[in-house]
Order: sequence, then structure tokens, then C-alpha cells
Amino acid sequence: MTRPGDYTRGVDSVASRFSIQRFGGPTTSRTSTVSVLTTVTRIAGNNPRRVSITLYNRGTSNVDLDYQSSVVTGTGIPLPGSSGIATSTIEDDGEVVIEEIYGIANGATSSVFVVEVMRV
Repeated sequence: MTRPGDYTRGVDSVASRFSIQRFGGPTTSRTSTVSVLTTVTRIAGNNPRRVSITLYNRGTSNVDLDYQSSVVTGTGIPLPGSSGIATSTIEDDGEVVIEEIYGIANGATSSVFVVEVMRV
């Protein structure tokens, strides 16, 4: 059994202890920036270890999101331009959090900052 003391980052990391209790083990994070085009763009790949993902639209164009590569403008999950945020967690959304995510920008290429949290 994994205990909080087994994977503590630093001397006494509250975040590590919380992750172990919440997700059953330690977690790590990674970030990336994706230029979402006016054609379908893969924003995040399938990741069975992912427990949450947050997307921040840093561009001015709206982006439409979907778990299918058939997303078109005006459909899917809206990610507004100029600081729109979309988040998915395993607790709220179940296994969909591990799926690939696609997007398409409405008008001009948009920069999307991606934060993934994964079980180690």
C-alpha cells in the first residue's frame, strides 16, 4: 500500500500527501503550448495516466473543443478567446479525461496553454 510518506516531495509536501490520498498515488504535471489552427488540431493525446487537464486560451480567437477529430467551428465545447479556460478532472468527468482533445480556431490561429496532471 502506498503511504503519504513514501513519495513526499521536499521535507513535508502537503500537495504530495493530498495527491496520494485523492488519486491513490503520487502525481506529476507537465505543460505545453499548442497553436490551434483554423483546421482541426490535436491539443492533447490520449493519456491513461491523466487525472486532470486544464486548457487556457491565450489567443484572441475562440476555439471549439471536442474529443473527436471531426470538430468544426461552432460545435463542441467553447473555449473563449482572451483567457478562456476549460478543465476536466477524473472526479467530475470520469474516463473522458484520458481521451485525446482536438480543437479548431474560429478566425485565426490561437495559442492554447495546456496543464496536465498525471499519476506517476
